[in-house]
Amino acid sequence: MIEVLFSFGISLIIVTSLFGMYRTISHAQNISQYDEDIFIAAKQISQEVLGTNYEDVGEQYSFYNYDGEIMTFDIDNHRLVKTPGFEIMITNIDDLSFEMKHDMIYMNVVRNEKEYQFLLTFAKEKQEIDDEIITEQ
Repeated sequence: MIEVLFSFGISLIIVTSLFGMYRTISHAQNISQYDEDIFIAAKQISQEVLGTNYEDVGEQYSFYNYDGEIMTFDIDNHRLVKTPGFEIMITNIDDLSFEMKHDMIYMNVVRNEKEYQFLLTFAKEKQEIDDEIITEQ
């Protein structure tokens, strides 16, 4: 009788553990209803592009980093990625665009019919920098 109760107790512990693990795993891929990952990624992107020079603004955003290399933020399979390197910044987005208004560059992200707009940086074209260097010399 004790062996039956003992085996029943162990079986009950295993079943409840499996249910808890299933619940954790099944919810791991869900995105928060508050979309805080978009806000975090926008902050990371704005820190990366602060003070850089843009090359292209539109469906994608291309800019020159401090080392003079061209970097691009673009949408790929519903993800915002930075190339080269293919660093994934945001997942599960529906649309992405960049625009320039009043000498500022903005990023527009759409997820689940909600649109978010973030100020990234002051817009300064690469040619403007090159012209300034030439006039200073």
